[in-house]
Amino acid sequence: MAFRVVLIESECSIHLKLNNLLINKGEGDLWIPLDDISIIVLDNLKIEVTVRLLSTLAEHNIGVVFCDMEHLPIGFYCSYDNHSRVSKCIKFQIDKPQDFYDSFWRVIIQQKIINQKDVLEIINKTSVVEKLEELSNEVESGDLSNREAHAAKVYFNSLMDTSFSRGNEDILLNSGLDYGYTIIRSYIARACVGYGLNSQIGIHHKNEYNRFNLVDDLMEPIRPFVDLYAYRILENEKYFKVEHRRKLINLLNHKVLYDNKKMFIANMIEEYIAQYASFIAKKRENVVFPKVIDYIGEEDD
Repeated sequence: MAFRVVLIESECSIHLKLNNLLINKGEGDLWIPLDDISIIVLDNLKIEVTVRLLSTLAEHNIGVVFCDMEHLPIGFYCSYDNHSRVSKCIKFQIDKPQDFYDSFWRVIIQQKIINQKDVLEIINKTSVVEKLEELSNEVESGDLSNREAHAAKVYFNSLMDTSFSRGNEDILLNSGLDYGYTIIRSYIARACVGYGLNSQIGIHHKNEYNRFNLVDDLMEPIRPFVDLYAYRILENEKYFKVEHRRKLINLLNHKVLYDNKKMFIANMIEEYIAQYASFIAKKRENVVFPKVIDYIGEEDD
């Protein structure tokens, strides 16, 4: 199983050679086997990439995140469909009735709100914990009353001790959240392709212009993991630095207890997506959701 997330920040050229990623910075070549790589993050506008390499990365289901001049992710590249039974998997997705998706969306949002509540408890900001529990219990099938949005407002205002807007670029935490969410989103997209799921066929998101509707649905319970870690590393900081970006990428290598097994968050995501693929194929009765209370963090083996 691929395990490396490769961050490239220097001006260089990257090529393919003998099934390896070859990074040439003019000071000697760095070789990384493609079979070891899950995601590549390109954080320099002068990096040169060959089309041959991009084609081969798609064949190996390796995602590529592109960053802009502010060092924030702006684009994502991945393989389109490389699962041997993708048509069968898509049929499972298409054939599911709306009631099925509405019911599953309810559970997703309930777990997301519970995870948000647990984040606040972990950082000792408990004034709205009971309110979040109440909102979690009020989620209906399809979340018609939009308890998700109400919970988000309560949660982020408490997290920041102020009126909080996710679109406010002047709030430092937003940079960390955007960066961390993109890394997680990219990894989930890669996993969806690997398990034959069409990422455009969402559970709740139905945007015809969004190729990652399903990804955006499935990542909702995982967002609070990013919230917790980004809050911790950016607390009392003034700027979003290189070290913060590296730490957020490395979140995939943090440990979590998932389905009664200790594993890396990257492996947890793989298992979570595999469970969803089996769930819609009627090979299992439920999906185990990631829980913030089971987050372990960085740990030496």
